[in-house]
Parts: sequence; structure tokens; C-alpha cells
Amino acid sequence: MIRFIGAALVVAASTGIGFRIAADYRHRPRQIRSLMHALRVLRTEIDFTLTPLPLALVRTAERADAPVAHFFTVCAEHLELGETPAEAVTAGVAELRGRSALRGPELEVLSALGGTLGNSDRQSQCQHIDAALMHLSHVEEEAREAQRRNERLWQYLGFLFGLLLVVLLY
Repeated sequence: MIRFIGAALVVAASTGIGFRIAADYRHRPRQIRSLMHALRVLRTEIDFTLTPLPLALVRTAERADAPVAHFFTVCAEHLELGETPAEAVTAGVAELRGRSALRGPELEVLSALGGTLGNSDRQSQCQHIDAALMHLSHVEEEAREAQRRNERLWQYLGFLFGLLLVVLLY
């Protein structure tokens, strides 16, 4: 009986790990779209309403979805503490890395954008945001393709690895 319970726990744990990895593949395209939406809102705040950067980041955070909103909130908080926009974005990216399914390419786009925010005129900042949006649209397509390829694969691999462990251990 204890062996059966142990085997079930091993299979359940490995299946859970597989489903967790698959969830990252599922959430990543959605979070990239959310990031793109938030950058469009930020562009509007900078270009049309002429909002100062810390307030524009706060307003963007209010209109964004969960993990992306936290990024903009952290950036605004660091700007209010007197840090440069690049430092604020670096801190926001570090927070976002641990809280979201976003990976290297989209985080690199955010880091590069952070170096240009607040350091140039309004038109130049909008051009940099537009370039980031174009790059993120390509990254989103790649993320959707990776989701199609890998989501079910990781679900099955988690379960099958658990079964393999049970067979090898017993």
C-alpha cells in the first residue's frame, strides 16, 4: 500500500512539473500581447497627453494586466526614488523575470527601451516604442509557435517521466 502511494506521488509530482512548464508556454503569448498593449498605452500617454514619465508609467500600470502592470508600477516607484529610467526599467525587468512567463527576447526589448525612455524628445521616445512593438510582434509569433510545439509535449513528458521513475524504482 505504501509503495502504491509513493508511486502515485511520484507520478503526480512529475505530472505537475510538466503541467507547470506547459503553463509557461501557454501564458507567454498572452503576456507578450499584454505587454504590447501596455506599451501602446504608454506611447499614447507620452505622445498625446504629454504626461511626465513617472505618471505615465502609473497610468499604464492601471490599464495593464497582472504581471505586466507590476513591471510598470515598479518602474514608476524607482523613478520616484530618483533613479534614472534605465535603472528603473532594469529593476522592473528583474521583478518581471520572476513573476511572469516572459523570457529573454521580450525582456531584452524592455531593457533596451528603458535606455531611451526619458532621455530624448517625445517623438524619439515614440519611435523607440514603435520599434519595440514591432520586435515584440515577431517575438509573439515565435512564442505562439513554441506554444503549439511544446505545450502538450511537456504535459505528456511530465506524466511519462513519472511513470518511468516508478517503473525503474519498483
